Parts: sequence; structure tokens; C-alpha cells
Amino acid sequence: MEISENALIKKLKRFEKRDPRVIRGIGDDGAVIAMRGGQYVLVQDAMVEHVHFEFSFLNPYYVGKKAVQVNISDVLSMGAMPLYFLVTIGLPAGIRSQDIERLYRGMRDASKQLNMNLLGGDTVSSQTFFIDISMVGKLVAGAYFGRDKARDGDLIGVTGYLGEAAYGLQLLVEKDAQTKGAARCIKRFMDPVSPYTFWKELMKHDITVAMMDISDGLIIDLERMMLESNKAARIHLESVPVPQLLRKNGMEELALTGGEDYQFLFTFSPTKLARMKALKDKGHMVSIIGEVTGGRGVRVFREGKEVRLKRKGYQHFNGTSHG
Repeated sequence: MEISENALIKKLKRFEKRDPRVIRGIGDDGAVIAMRGGQYVLVQDAMVEHVHFEFSFLNPYYVGKKAVQVNISDVLSMGAMPLYFLVTIGLPAGIRSQDIERLYRGMRDASKQLNMNLLGGDTVSSQTFFIDISMVGKLVAGAYFGRDKARDGDLIGVTGYLGEAAYGLQLLVEKDAQTKGAARCIKRFMDPVSPYTFWKELMKHDITVAMMDISDGLIIDLERMMLESNKAARIHLESVPVPQLLRKNGMEELALTGGEDYQFLFTFSPTKLARMKALKDKGHMVSIIGEVTGGRGVRVFREGKEVRLKRKGYQHFNGTSHG
């Protein structure tokens, strides 16, 4: 396609119809609608063979599990608790019924973690395998956590380490699973689990109103948040949680642009800093990596000097790829 994914989404926004029941529409990790009994978050995310994974290194069980987990991540990042999901699968001629059973076992095991229910879906024939999940959750935060809610002076936080999943994918593609530290990175790619315990603390202590998950890379996803909020961001590279393995191998940039992390990226007022530090003291893996400013775009600095990046992260339609 001649335009990027971000540009395409911008064009598609004009097809959105105004509706007083729609609290948040196109432009976020999920849509938010007001219904009898509260506000609900609706998300949809797909995984396509040869685009997101290869069966040669990701078996059907983990494909099913990951497909559910990445949707859970979107629902949580909007400040909602996942409840139900529907699944559509596209099946090529050569796939075996045992593989489909493994796929569904993976989905079942992922959904057990939050006591979710599969309600149904569709199965279709397809040239290429795909799995497409629609999920609904109920808002538990006072208001949705949106990409459009970052404010001047906010601090920027991320959970976990970044870049592990992208490096894990690279190791799988290169068939280099024997590298020291590879197992942890490969697991992060195959079986990403959002930091639910930390999410509950965010709910409890009312720390943020602007959050998303990191799926395509820190820089490109932060840029999307800043675009929706009409703000800019400064990132301090020395504060980004880069795994020691990546630093040692000169692969720090994967932490900024690699994607597949499914960690939380959020902003918060400096008045909440003491609460954030208390959470760190309790053992939660969270880092403060920068601040929101006026202007546009995302700038990266290392010890005060601006760093130019070759790429920002993964985008469909423009020939870039994960890892």
C-alpha cells in the first residue's frame, strides 16, 4: 500500500458516525461505549501467519494463547476488566483438526487467568491462516485511560523491560535459541503476559488517565499517544529499561523500536510521583523514562544529547517488519 498504517487510520476516521453513546471511538487501543449498567470497552486484534508469526517457530497452542493475551492487553490499557470474547479463524486447506484444538486450548488457558468466557465466532476457509478476536470489557476506572489524555508536564512511565520479545523473535527467525539468555526473550515473544498485578495498583491508587500497551515499539506507540493528545514527548535513553543482554550485544534500539512487548506505557502527574516510587519499592518493575511537553513528536536524548533513530517501530503496509 502507498500509505502507512497511521495515515490509513487517519483517513478512515471520517467514516465514524457521531453517537452520544460512543465515549471514545477510532484512535485508541479500544472503543468505549455507554450502555445500561456502565461503560464498556470493545477491542479487536488479529494475528496473521507470515505477518505476525510463523508456525515453524510458534505452535498453535501459543498462537491461540497470544491472540487472547494481546486483546486482554488492549482492554486493560483502557482501564477495563476483560469479560468475553469472540474469535474468527481463517483456515488453509492443509491445517489439521488437532492443530485447531491446540489453538483453542491456548485461548482457553489465556482466558482462565481473568475468568473470561469465549462466546463463539466464525470459521472460514482462507489462503493464509489468521485468527481475529473481538473482546469486551467493563470499565473499572473512573474514566477510560486514553491516548488523548496526556498533559503538559506529565511524566512518562513504562512497565517491565523493553526489547526482549523483539530479540526473542529475532533469535527464533535466525534459529539461534542457544544464545545465553535466549529462553527468557523467546518466552516474552511467544507468551506475553501484561503486568496485571501492577495494573490493579494503578486502579487502586488512581495514578494515570493516559495509557496504552506497547505493541509496535515504544517510540511509534508513544508518538501515537502524543498525536492523539496534541503533545510532544522527551525520552531519556539512559532511563529506558533495556535488558542487560541487549545492552551487552549493542542492541539497545530494539527496546525503542522492536515491539511485541505488551507492556504498559502511561503518563502521570508529578503529584503522583511518591505513589509511583512506593510501587517500585514494593517490587513492581516500572521505569520513569521521560516527560510530556508542548509541541509535536517524540525526541530521544542520551545524557542530554539528542539521538537520531533509523526507525520508529513496526508499521503495516510500508515494508518494515518486527525484529
